[in-house]
Amino acid sequence: MKKDPSKQSFGGKLFQGLITFLVYIFFRPKIIYADKTLKKRLKKQPCVFVANHTHHFDGAFCGAVLHRYKPWVLVTKKWFEKKKVGKLISLCRCISISLDEADGEWFKTAEEIINRGGALMIFPEGALSKSGKIEEFKPGAALISAKHGVPIVPCTIYGKYKFFIGMRMKFYIGEPIESNCPPDVRHSKYARELIAKAKTAVEENFAALEKRYGKVVKNGEKAD
Repeated sequence: MKKDPSKQSFGGKLFQGLITFLVYIFFRPKIIYADKTLKKRLKKQPCVFVANHTHHFDGAFCGAVLHRYKPWVLVTKKWFEKKKVGKLISLCRCISISLDEADGEWFKTAEEIINRGGALMIFPEGALSKSGKIEEFKPGAALISAKHGVPIVPCTIYGKYKFFIGMRMKFYIGEPIESNCPPDVRHSKYARELIAKAKTAVEENFAALEKRYGKVVKNGEKAD
């Protein structure tokens, strides 16, 4: 029987728990909420988390720090195709997406998850930022939000992945952006408006973190 891409096995849940444990041990993440009430407000609420994409570790990191919300992370298909890594990724709450061709399967799977009250974690840039700046956000994540009326939660990843030492990784969870597409507006058009708001929020929060903790540098990190 073919595996349901929107459901996780018992073994997968155990492995996901191990990943979460290791992320907290290695990177000592500090989670910052825009509003402390968000911690409970987001529980068991369907939503789409979006964040800037800084490193290949981002998927595992976000899945770990958001563990209480059990989000399904969108991961490019090429990682699933790698023999050893692909098998491990398939155990986790991950959805495959092809960036080289038209791929509607990921959207169907994402809709199934949202329809049963689940959450998604998507990196709208679609790739790692080579410039270090936050690149253009593609509207796919917002299209789900627009179509199903679920909020987008802008998140910001800040810091360098250093094992045990250096500045702790920061993960900022911003105020949800509510989705209420007018009946006379196309979902695709409304999605572009939503994703623009999300990108602005991520950029502003990144700037605030940089001001508070100092710029992240390659050789050595600044304040905890």
